[in-house]
Amino acid sequence: MSQQVIRLIVTSDTHGHWLNQPDNPKASLFNTATCIENLKAKEAAVTLTIDLGDFIQGSSFATYLSQERQDGRVIARAMNVIGYDYQLIGNHEFNFGQDYRDQIIEDLNADLLVSNIIDDATGKPFLGKPYDIIEQNGIKIGIIGVTTSYIPNWELPAHYEGLRFEDAFESAKHYVDIVRDQVDVVILAYHGGFERDLVTKEPLEELTKENQGSEMLSGIEGVDVLLTGHQHRELNQQVNQTYVIQPGYAGEIVAEVEIQLGDKQKVSKINGTLHNTAQCEVNQAVKAVMEPEITDGNNWLNTVLGVAPLEQVTISPIDARLNGHPFIEFLNQIQFDETGADFSSVALVNDAFVNFHGEITNETLLKSYPFYNLIAKVNVTGNDLYEVMEFNLQYLEVNAQGNIDVNPEYVEPKPRHYNFDVYSGMTTTVDMTQPVGHRVASIVDDRTEKMLDKNATYSVALSQYRAVGGGDFKWYGKEKIESISNIDIATLMKDALSTYSQEKWDYINSNYQHLKWEPKLNVADMNNP
Repeated sequence: MSQQVIRLIVTSDTHGHWLNQPDNPKASLFNTATCIENLKAKEAAVTLTIDLGDFIQGSSFATYLSQERQDGRVIARAMNVIGYDYQLIGNHEFNFGQDYRDQIIEDLNADLLVSNIIDDATGKPFLGKPYDIIEQNGIKIGIIGVTTSYIPNWELPAHYEGLRFEDAFESAKHYVDIVRDQVDVVILAYHGGFERDLVTKEPLEELTKENQGSEMLSGIEGVDVLLTGHQHRELNQQVNQTYVIQPGYAGEIVAEVEIQLGDKQKVSKINGTLHNTAQCEVNQAVKAVMEPEITDGNNWLNTVLGVAPLEQVTISPIDARLNGHPFIEFLNQIQFDETGADFSSVALVNDAFVNFHGEITNETLLKSYPFYNLIAKVNVTGNDLYEVMEFNLQYLEVNAQGNIDVNPEYVEPKPRHYNFDVYSGMTTTVDMTQPVGHRVASIVDDRTEKMLDKNATYSVALSQYRAVGGGDFKWYGKEKIESISNIDIATLMKDALSTYSQEKWDYINSNYQHLKWEPKLNVADMNNP
């Protein structure tokens, strides 16, 4: 009997990059669409096209749709033209609330695979179905969809009200056990990644269950292919019985998995390929169906909002994080103004801050702060803040040359520069020659010029993500939130461009340093992102 081929075409974490990709501004998801079209044209007994989630949030255009049009259904129109068979839910599908997400999903032609996000009222998956069994050309394929169960640790409770998130590993195992004996091939599609190195099995992160891919590989029998996402990694390898693939992010990569079946429909060989989509042409059919939103979005993003007279004291992201920057201070002042908190903290999430000066367009603003975050006022003790700062400083290490450098654990396997916060309203003296957990020499309240009272309670302004404990900042949490804003940070940034006085800008440009380094060490690489 001749061999038959099952072809899987997979994207993940596309994050709405229909106008441009972050690492390749000349390409976009329109190039990705053509790559998918080319792969679908290849011969196979069965071809399945799957998106693993995080598809409605994460780009300037996605923010335009959610905040200005308040209608993201154009994304469904585009994905229907591409012709996806299956769609997973990612954690970022919860960012804009359930109603916004559901209006997009209702327009999708793809089948939704959701096994572990459960409607409390019905006890069943809140959308779609947990798995599907496909039978084509005498081949039976089982495909199961599962999403990271860590979402409540990041998201506002109102955005997942009435839902519970069951353990991703347990759900995957349960449904693989149901499906395995009914099919020739088992595919586990997971919006999540790997908590351990695939070769050494050493932990890559704290074992919080945000990522459980390694647990699935070691603890679930009978999975032929494990499709993964969430971490924005490029993975393509066999791990024991299972073929593993992860297609990066922003549509820069399309993953292709070719499963060959031999006698009695047994899997004889699996090959994977990661295709760089920038080499494909723009898909005009998909682009046409996204009008007028694409043109309107472009025009809106290029609209000038105002002028930011911020001084560019450095273009190095690590220097900005360690020694401060007026852009970071600008964000903290916005949070102070909104909450009246004692202190404020923000993370420098990328290197686009270098463009935030002079004339500011919507695009400039949203690239420098790409998240739809509300601002929370959280109450913690002075002792909590000492421990928070010690945890914060784990982002850094002293390298063999005696210079301050970024801890490699915050760079690989997934960059986590967003997990280092810069605080305003207090000055922290840091001694990096001391061991981890003993680096904070003192924290002084800038208002009183006195050290924090470890037994006193203070209020801190934080993004909603950090306020609920996102990034494993366990000292914060829902129970400590005093209030939360009705307006997101990006909107408040726009307002500040028209309302801040020159005196306010002068203050920001001269009061942005809040860390003292004693002894002072050199920074390893000022160009390190």
